[in-house]
Amino acid sequence: MPKAIRALSHDEKLVSERRRQIIACAIDLFVKNGFDETTIADIASELGWSKGLIYHYVSNKSDVLYLIAYDQAEGTIQGFSAIGDRCCGIAPIKAVLAYIDYYYGVVDQTQNYQIFLNQLAARLPRKDRKILFDADRFALDVLDNIIKRGVKSRDFAVENTMLMAHNILIIGRVWADRRWFLQKNFTLGEYMTIQRRAVLRMLGVTAARIDEVTGAGGKGKA
Repeated sequence: MPKAIRALSHDEKLVSERRRQIIACAIDLFVKNGFDETTIADIASELGWSKGLIYHYVSNKSDVLYLIAYDQAEGTIQGFSAIGDRCCGIAPIKAVLAYIDYYYGVVDQTQNYQIFLNQLAARLPRKDRKILFDADRFALDVLDNIIKRGVKSRDFAVENTMLMAHNILIIGRVWADRRWFLQKNFTLGEYMTIQRRAVLRMLGVTAARIDEVTGAGGKGKA
C-alpha cells in the first residue's frame, strides 16, 4: 500500500488529477533546473497555480519525490504485466522484439523521468527506494523469463539470462540518458531497428533468422 500523503481536498478524483499534474511538471523542472534549485513555488508557478493551492495536494518536495516514485513504479508494474501476458503466447524471438518495442517506446515517452531516475533513487529515504527497485526488478524478470524460454527452446544461446536481460534494458535507457547525442543522429525508429538486430545477435540468433524475423533492414515479420 502507498503511504498516505496529506491532502486538504476530500475529492479523491481531483486529488489524483492534481497530483498527476504536479508529478509531470516537477519532473520537467527537476531535469531542467536541478532538484535543489526547484522550489514548490516554482512548480506551482509553472502550473499556473497559487502557492497556496499546491499545498492542498503536497506538503513539501519530499512528498513530490514519493509521488513520482510511486506513480512511475505503479505504471511500470502495470505496463510490464501486460507485455508479459502478451509475450507468453508468442515465440521467444518475437516476444523479445515485442518487449523491446514496448520498453524503448516507454523510455522515449518518459525521457525526463529516465534522466531523473538516478537522482530520485538517491534522494528517497531507503524504505521508499524499494518501490522503485521492486518495479525495476519486475520489468527485468519479465524479460529474463522470455530469454529463459528462448534458451530452453534453443532459439537463444545465453549463459546468464539475467545479465543479458539487464544489458538489454540498459541499451533502452541509453536512448534517454544520451539523447544529446543519439537523438541528433538517429530517429527512434532507426535506433530501434538497429538495436533489435543487435539484441538478437547478443542472444545468439543466427544472421539468417534475424533477417527472417526483422527483414534485412527493418522490422519484417515480427
